Amino acid sequence: MISAEMKRQLSKILFDDLGFGDVTSAITPLKKCRARIVAKKSCVLAGLEEASYLFRLKHVKPNAKQKNGQKIRANSTVLSLRGTNRQIFNVERTALNVLSRMSAVATSCSEAQKIVGKRIKIATTRKTMPGFNLFDNHAAEIAGVWSYRLNLNSFVLLKDNHLPFFAKPSDAVLAAREAYGNSMVVDLEVESLSQALDAITAKPDILMLDNFSPEKAKAAIKKLRSRGFRGKIELSGGINLKNLKRFTGCGANIISMGSLTQGIVSKNFSLEIL
Repeated sequence: MISAEMKRQLSKILFDDLGFGDVTSAITPLKKCRARIVAKKSCVLAGLEEASYLFRLKHVKPNAKQKNGQKIRANSTVLSLRGTNRQIFNVERTALNVLSRMSAVATSCSEAQKIVGKRIKIATTRKTMPGFNLFDNHAAEIAGVWSYRLNLNSFVLLKDNHLPFFAKPSDAVLAAREAYGNSMVVDLEVESLSQALDAITAKPDILMLDNFSPEKAKAAIKKLRSRGFRGKIELSGGINLKNLKRFTGCGANIISMGSLTQGIVSKNFSLEIL
């Protein structure tokens, strides 16, 4: 189900595209018609609710032929539409763009989760498309992936650029605890085993090992657990679908991947008038 904020953003996206009106559709003879949206390649489908909402804004009646999260084949019809040609033309490109982007994110997320299995949680990062953050994260959730931080107030994430302002990593965690108590999850990013060993003395909820090789990550996690750390351990930095499998045996609870939303290729959908 899409939220009120998502609906507000979809309305803005549509009207940004419409500008002062579709001058081409305005000279097209007005007719009632039917149309369909087709996936040109196989993918994990996401964005059906969003696309349907966009069409309803222009009084076009959508009828979903597939389900979000479903793996669909090339040439599958995902939506059928009834309305006037002008109304359909008004929404066409915006709806296709939303479906294309969200399905690309859902497909990459689904592939990642399949590689690691059920024991490890795959997470997105904040490397999302500006203005499209809610929809990138909704697509990730559709694919069964943790959408991590929706924004900067979701929880505390102390990264490498924050740490120079503290004497040591554990002080950063203690500062977060002093400010928020246990009301906020505290995630601390470290770049070395020595930083990690200091950090766990303050008991962060999540300890992120950033840019560790699989071998170094496995050794570090074994050491951290032997020192009594019972929080969640996250791996991040340079992990993608090609090398993900190498990190599955390290003992991490979470693997976060910016590549799930950054640099992906949109899936191709087209609208056909019937």
